[in-house]
Amino acid sequence: MSFKVITHNCARFFIGLLAVALVAVPVTESGAAQSKPLLPTKAIVTGSDKDIGAIRTFFFCQTAACKKSKTANKAAADAALSDIEADIKLMKADAVPASQLAIIVKYEVDAKALIGAYTAYPKHTDADSVANNVGIIYYQTSNLGSDDYLLGCAQTKTAVVFKEWSVGVVGVAYAMQVDTQAETSTAPASTILSANESLLAEAASMKIHANGPSATFNKLLIQFADTQAIDSHDTILIIDGKGKSITKADLTNLAKKLTSEFKALSTLQNKLAA
Repeated sequence: MSFKVITHNCARFFIGLLAVALVAVPVTESGAAQSKPLLPTKAIVTGSDKDIGAIRTFFFCQTAACKKSKTANKAAADAALSDIEADIKLMKADAVPASQLAIIVKYEVDAKALIGAYTAYPKHTDADSVANNVGIIYYQTSNLGSDDYLLGCAQTKTAVVFKEWSVGVVGVAYAMQVDTQAETSTAPASTILSANESLLAEAASMKIHANGPSATFNKLLIQFADTQAIDSHDTILIIDGKGKSITKADLTNLAKKLTSEFKALSTLQNKLAA
């Protein structure tokens, strides 16, 4: 497995570059709820930023004051999750304009993934499962922030701003970075397997969120996600003993492709978000 770890290290630098560039965008302040009128979906999106913020505060708070309020933060996060569960039901019962249907569908996909990870988090205590669930919570709250912003734009008929839209890409890219870094030369096969299963899910999420205002950037996202999916799929086959036809050259070429595609993605992202 050592040569597999080396191939991932080749791409790690560029993953770090994009993650650093994107993390500067505030995830819990999508801008969608600041001035938009109520949506036909009974003001669901108006409350999304607050719900996303409550969940992220419980899982990712860094300040001493925040950490002292863990019990209250947990209660607020639980209430926020209940809000999101109720939102999904309201969306199905409401008359949604055609211009918002695709965004609503994606919102529901992201919300259900978030609910699943949130519910599973206290039940799965092994390190790999905890990391997987926390990662999903991180990037799916980011994706919901992006969905929320797009719905606001559709409702107010305003142009989508790349920097605001890219909050979803922030979360997925950062989650990919964390999972890639888990693949060290000393990591057990179970950890590498878990990381690559997460990377497969993240690649799939990245593809369905390639709906930003730049067609070129969307295309690069899909290309990179496809390459990452192939790379992780091959890794899983090797771990399972089913990848005997996969050669070191195959993996090296994939690593080079990942590096090249991510460099192009990072360069364009920095330009568009400036």
